[in-house]
This record gives sequence, structure tokens and C-alpha cells, in this order.
Amino acid sequence: MRISYDINSIMDSTLTQIAKRHTAQEFIFLGQKSISWLRENMRGLRAPVRLSREIIQESVRKGGFQIGGLCHFYYDPKTKETLKYYDTFPLVIPLHMKNGANGEPGFLGLNLHYLPPLMRAHFLDKLTDFAVYNKSNEIARLKVTYDILAATSRYKEFKPCIKHYLNSQIRSDIMGIGPGEWETAIFLPTAQFKKASQAKVHSDSIKNT
Repeated sequence: MRISYDINSIMDSTLTQIAKRHTAQEFIFLGQKSISWLRENMRGLRAPVRLSREIIQESVRKGGFQIGGLCHFYYDPKTKETLKYYDTFPLVIPLHMKNGANGEPGFLGLNLHYLPPLMRAHFLDKLTDFAVYNKSNEIARLKVTYDILAATSRYKEFKPCIKHYLNSQIRSDIMGIGPGEWETAIFLPTAQFKKASQAKVHSDSIKNT
């Protein structure tokens, strides 16, 4: 069965219009400006750290980790042997703090890499329904919860994206992405999936939404 995503059904908006202007090949390489942005912001992320409450608090202070923000980090899932596939460099919107089964500190978040770029842009457009604005009338963060996303089919794209991250399994500093840079970040080919190709992951996500 051929899997498709109905582009004509997508409401025209800023990010989806940007996405439509890119061909599949252009998503692989988005120009020197975007690559330079990525290199600059990823410096130092590979230094392994073991997150503690103090490190999380420091990341919050620096703007790296914020509930409702957007961030990158390297991750090594504790249950990777049993996972169908996983992303070692997720692009995450943290929703709320959530401990693991054994009380291990962590958080629930949306990894946008599980969606192909056009769906990713469309989903993020819809999430601006929950935008919190600063004094300059710019988006500061998103105020949204799992329960809100699950309550209506409007946000069905969240289903393949929802993931639980344990602080102890984060293997780098947390790189916070300011809302003014979200447009760049969501279109960069930064996903690092293990045990399956990105095409397979995206195919499954389309089928599961």
C-alpha cells in the first residue's frame, strides 16, 4: 500500500509554506548558512555528562532546557536493546517532568525528528496554538501538555513523537534553540536513527497518525 501525506489538506502557514518550497534533495543539504548555524551551536555537545538536578537547573538558567522550548542533546536510551529504533540526537519539545519506573528523574517530550519535514512543519505550526509570547510579541515557549494533545485529532502528529527521556541517559549538554531559530532547526537533517533508516521511521509515523 502506498503511503502518502495529503499536502493539499494542509493549512497554508509560515512553516508549511517554507517546507513546500524545498524539494526532497534540498532537505538533505539546506545551504551553507544552515550548516554553519548547526556547527556553531553543536560545539561542545559531544562532551559526555551525567545530568543531575543541579545540571538541569544550570541548563534552565542558561536557557538550554525549558519546558515548552526546543532543544537538542545526545541520548543513549536505557532500553535500546528492546526498542524497534531510536534517535540518538533528538530534537525535543519538553512537555513536563516525569520520573521513570524506578523513580529516575526524567521528562516527557516530543521528538520532532519522527516526522518527515513537511509534517514536522505543519505540526509545529499547529502547536503555536499554545504559544506564550514575550513583551516583544515573539513566541517565548509553548504551554501544552500530553493530555491536551491526546484529547483531539487536531494534534494527531504527536503520537509517534512522544518519548520519555531519563536525565541519566543524556550524553551531552542541552542545546537550547531560541524560537527565532526553530525555522532553521526543524529543517536540518540532524536525526541520528539507529536500527532503522529515517525513511522507515517516517513511513511508520505516517501510518500511525
